[in-house]
Amino acid sequence: MSFAATGFRLRTQDQLNVQLSEFKYGGNRQLAKQWGMWLGHKTPPPKDSCRTILAPVPLHWRKQWKRGYNQAEWIAKGVACAWGCEVSPELLLRHRHYNSMTGMNRSDRVGIVRNLYTVNPAARQTATSIIVVDDVMTTGATMAECGHAIKQSGLKWFGGLTLALA
Repeated sequence: MSFAATGFRLRTQDQLNVQLSEFKYGGNRQLAKQWGMWLGHKTPPPKDSCRTILAPVPLHWRKQWKRGYNQAEWIAKGVACAWGCEVSPELLLRHRHYNSMTGMNRSDRVGIVRNLYTVNPAARQTATSIIVVDDVMTTGATMAECGHAIKQSGLKWFGGLTLALA
């Protein structure tokens, strides 16, 4: 992994935590996109960003159906506006459903996400680099597993971008 960036630390930002909750659980897509644009303007894009593809961490279809959308995808859309690159919401697939991992320790999270993601063969694209985008990084287990899936598929995982660090 060559690229890693995060917008802010959640524990020190109560008001931002409220906004994160509003778009994560309240369905405010435009707020998620706004934060993504902020993150994209705050974070210098990688060289040749026009050949970078942003891959949002996918939700299981049940969770996405319940929420109505994937917040990581809308953050990625905002970053893409700032960087001038593409978003590929279909690139990564999630295979199992779990309840929230909130409160779990690193070893529990690593066990849950092991082999949880794969690359969708139908969505493979030619890209210089793929950057995985998520809303919050807690232990890094999800990001690492998404990167592992990308590398296993033969594509280049360039790194990860998250709005917040828990």
